[in-house]
Amino acid sequence: MTFNISVHRSWWREHGPGCVRRVLPPSAHGMVDDYTYVSVTGCIVDFQYLEVIHSAVQILLSVSITFMSLSDQDCL
Repeated sequence: MTFNISVHRSWWREHGPGCVRRVLPPSAHGMVDDYTYVSVTGCIVDFQYLEVIHSAVQILLSVSITFMSLSDQDCL
């Protein structure tokens, strides 16, 4: 998650379910690699929600794996 504090964009913004990504030609010379010229339409779910769900799944997995490893040590 970038929290809109950097120039990097979310991967989910352009690759979410149903999203159609279209690269628009730059209006000025020398600005070919700028991400501002990417148009995304048709997304089923906003990328902010997908980022929150993705983060929540990662947290749940890490907590459950930690508890499973701690419970395995108790059996020894």
